[in-house]
Amino acid sequence: MMSARTFRLFIALMISVATAGYANPQTTKEKKAPKEKLSLEGVYIAADAFGYIYPLFVKDKYYSSEVSAALSIGNRFFPTVEVGVGHTDIVSHLYDIGYSTRAPYYRIGMDYNMQYTNGRPNYIYLGGRIGYTDFEYSVDAPALVDPVWGGEVPMKLDDVPCRAVWAEAVGGVRAEIFKNICMGWSLRYKYPLHKGPISNGGPWYIPGFGASSKTAFSATYTVSYYLNLKARRK
Repeated sequence: MMSARTFRLFIALMISVATAGYANPQTTKEKKAPKEKLSLEGVYIAADAFGYIYPLFVKDKYYSSEVSAALSIGNRFFPTVEVGVGHTDIVSHLYDIGYSTRAPYYRIGMDYNMQYTNGRPNYIYLGGRIGYTDFEYSVDAPALVDPVWGGEVPMKLDDVPCRAVWAEAVGGVRAEIFKNICMGWSLRYKYPLHKGPISNGGPWYIPGFGASSKTAFSATYTVSYYLNLKARRK
């Protein structure tokens, strides 16, 4: 059991430790690291190559070309704008149905660097996007034959107008391979917010969203150049 003398020494030691920080307030303030101010550090300008790699491994061919720009705010926040063109012109050999469309699409959003304390050039990020496209699509299918009265009903649709808005959850990585030259990839989960007007079953492929009527997954594989604005200001 702790003796009374030992207990008093222990209490005195604890009091001296607790009050040591108040002996020199200026020293305590000097030890505190100043708060980091978030400022514009640079710009990532990127091009996506996955839009022309993905069709090599799937049966339904649709393509996209895309460029993007992302601001680096304190190496933590990355406001991002993405602009691309999606297109397809295929014929299903099983059903002999043709589908074609070509239109630009746009996305805007924000990424957050999960490793911002490590500094450049490599990081893992999470973020989100809102996408939009205004496009027209055409469908060319065999005529339908009336099984009762005979005769044919043509199934050809030309330049059907449609618009789509969707949300994306994004996760990815970016790494510097040479000075200011980076490569990276991202995985994306897409959820439709609006699509219309819908007629004759709606579009099969939506530029920027993909070939799906509900949710969709996609990926990007980008090569980017980092324009270091912080170094230029020095």
